Amino acid sequence: MKLVDGSDETVKLLTNWRIKYRDMFATDFVISEEKTKNWIKHDVLENPDKIVFLIYVKNRKIGIISTSNYDENTNSCILDTMMKEPTFFLPGLMTTIEKVYLKWMFDELAISKITGFLFSDNKKMMDIHTKCGWIITDVAPIEKKSMNKNSEIIWQKVNSNSNNVKPKRYFNLIELTRENLMKNFNDIQYEVICD
Repeated sequence: MKLVDGSDETVKLLTNWRIKYRDMFATDFVISEEKTKNWIKHDVLENPDKIVFLIYVKNRKIGIISTSNYDENTNSCILDTMMKEPTFFLPGLMTTIEKVYLKWMFDELAISKITGFLFSDNKKMMDIHTKCGWIITDVAPIEKKSMNKNSEIIWQKVNSNSNNVKPKRYFNLIELTRENLMKNFNDIQYEVICD
């Protein structure tokens, strides 16, 4: 893994992956390479609160994993993105990547807990998270809301007690502690190399 870069290759890959997995994100918008380039520059590289790593296998960029939203009061952050090139297959890779990345977060950044959310129908990703020790703390009903005239939308939590609300999707709210991660870490051998 290496920190994300703003190269044309990376911009193109991230744009394609975002399009491929658009139904698994809490926001949706018109996706373009220009927006991806601006996101990398302004929301990632110029933002000390966001960490995005590219995942490499034999010098090939095959995915990303990232965290954001550090909360000083709870000493926690959010695992907000993990995706890989859909044509690349190596069984167990993303589970191992997630375990190593999150261990690094706990050990090097001394985070107390990591939280996250994902659509409850995203079974594949929830299976990976479960293998890493995540627990579901809540299941929240959500609905799609239009943000503006540019066809940007966001999935937001709603009050399910209302008779008018018939949610079509739900978020699994998840949480991980170092203790739970280490129960599931197994005997993964890895090395942190800084260049």
